[in-house]
Amino acid sequence: MIAIVNITNSTKPTGIHKYELRINSKVIAEFDHTREDGLEVCLRKAADAARSARNEEILRIVDYFSNEGRLVNEQ
Repeated sequence: MIAIVNITNSTKPTGIHKYELRINSKVIAEFDHTREDGLEVCLRKAADAARSARNEEILRIVDYFSNEGRLVNEQ
């Protein structure tokens, strides 16, 4: 299941809200969206957030193997 979930505490029908993009129960990314901008913009932001998350994951994998199997942030 793919879900875009509004995680903002506010119930206002307008303004900036924070969303999570989830695949099944895993949170893939978070993004902000101004509700007045509509569904099309929200879906584009979700797609952009998914792409950014995937690119970050690829960079982490490349860094892992570039550092002889050690994560960059490992002590």
